[in-house]
Amino acid sequence: MPKLISTLIMSALMIYGCSTTKIIDKNPPPYSPDVNLIVNSGNAVFNFSLKAVQQESQDKFDFINSITSVKLEILTPEDTVFHTFEFSQLDIKGTTEKEKQTSLTVSGSVSWMLPLKFNLEDMKFRYKIFANNKFYDFTKTYKDIYTEAEENMPAITLEPFIENQTYTSAVFGVIAKRIKTVENEYIPTSEIFRVDILNQKGHIVWSSGYGQNFLQVVNPVLPVSKGETHKYTIEWNGKTSNQIPLIAGEYTLKMTIPAKPMPYTTSMRLNWNQ
Repeated sequence: MPKLISTLIMSALMIYGCSTTKIIDKNPPPYSPDVNLIVNSGNAVFNFSLKAVQQESQDKFDFINSITSVKLEILTPEDTVFHTFEFSQLDIKGTTEKEKQTSLTVSGSVSWMLPLKFNLEDMKFRYKIFANNKFYDFTKTYKDIYTEAEENMPAITLEPFIENQTYTSAVFGVIAKRIKTVENEYIPTSEIFRVDILNQKGHIVWSSGYGQNFLQVVNPVLPVSKGETHKYTIEWNGKTSNQIPLIAGEYTLKMTIPAKPMPYTTSMRLNWNQ
């Protein structure tokens, strides 16, 4: 009898273990992320991002939402793992309209001070994505991910968004990320952020600066330090510049940081329903 009880207990443990073990398969990711490498003064920055927009399938939104972690392995020419990183601070953000997601992005970056006499060009780069209890991976070469010179990139990148949209108001904004510093950069007035709404003919129907008198003061362009982000927002009351309720339709949002010597501008679509 004791032997029978022991056998039953072992069988139960095996069944329990099988029922709780997560099955992790190795697959190529269903959607290809954007990955790149920037090298500057002996420092390598690896960037990862995957974005879904309104016209794309719900499956892509679901996949991004299910991502739990992303890792990067630096491989030697012999496919030996030389170094491993984890994108430990993945940033997931998006926009919604009437409780439906219209854009969604997951992104992250890791920085590595290169070892002395180390040649990145000989290496390969394996990205591992963990999502839906599965393991997805893909491998890139140095030429695949290397971004030529930092000089060709904007000093600040803008990620536009709409939040808190109702039938009478919305908040427009951008997440600004500093890529590189610019000497003698400034904002010449107290208007540090501007939003324009354009109709389908390209005419401005509302502007955050309409009728405003801005002070002639010098402001810094935020964020100031490389790698940092800053959130700019403006609340809109659902009306044109002449305080007439905006009619339902499709519009374009133009968002600008009016910096000198060069402003930063981005745009996105606004579907407005009264």
